[in-house]
Amino acid sequence: MTFSSGVRRELVDRYSSHEESSEWSMVSFAVFSALSGSISWGEEGWRVTIRVTGSHIATMLEKIASVLSLPVAEKEMGRRDVSLTFVVGYEKRALLFFNFDRWWQLTGEQGLEVIFSAFFLTCGVMSDPATGRYRLAFTPFSESSISLMKRVFSFAELTPKESQHQSKRLLFFSKGEEISRFLLLCGAHHALLRFEERRSERELIGQVNRLVNFDEANASRSAQSISEQLQAIDTIERLRGLDSLSPALAEAAKARLVNRGASLEELGAGMSPPVSKSGMSHRFAKIRSLARALENKHLREESKS
Repeated sequence: MTFSSGVRRELVDRYSSHEESSEWSMVSFAVFSALSGSISWGEEGWRVTIRVTGSHIATMLEKIASVLSLPVAEKEMGRRDVSLTFVVGYEKRALLFFNFDRWWQLTGEQGLEVIFSAFFLTCGVMSDPATGRYRLAFTPFSESSISLMKRVFSFAELTPKESQHQSKRLLFFSKGEEISRFLLLCGAHHALLRFEERRSERELIGQVNRLVNFDEANASRSAQSISEQLQAIDTIERLRGLDSLSPALAEAAKARLVNRGASLEELGAGMSPPVSKSGMSHRFAKIRSLARALENKHLREESKS
């Protein structure tokens, strides 16, 4: 089962605790009609054909229609989709022209659960966070409902991005915080726990990798620096001898030869008196500068001879 399928199953199961509620059914039917419905006129009212994915969602939609006393005029089974046609009498026009702004004013954030749940069941899909990709997308059958979805998302301070795929407009979220908030508000709490668990695992792994890479980079820079110090010391010893150095530089050079893997802090602690890391860095910078000067002078003398 995909992560999206798990979310759908949870939302359908959660509907069972509200299936006797006429308000819950009314809002759900309004969302399904707006996002995935095609509407035509008929003698008895509007004929609304709603296409859903999965028999379990189709069964839920039939229960919703039953609560609202909407007869099923037709039912067509496809390979993946199920199309249900209902007759909505003129006296029930509020189902097709539902006032979402008024609903928000009356219910606040609590009333978003039924709307967001229907959003996902109608046209939502979500990538598995275990892949490291956070993406929650909505591709409504009716593109005119995009503006409605964006307005309702704004009630929860959610701002989806808009894109196009295979000539279909879609809305999507790609930030973990936004997806977590949607799952919380739509009532998919088990999916939210799974998402946060996998998200935490991915972020922990990423943090560990960053620390490891940081340590490896530091170790590489330290090894390169020590190698340059030893080369400079060797040059001075070969061309002039370490006794030609000042006492402070000679002490640093001899300490490095004895402790080839020690850090600057460790070498500085062994000086008499102790020297700071920046002080040791300054000493070795002078040693490298002297080594370069001696090497250049040696090369000039060789070229003359």
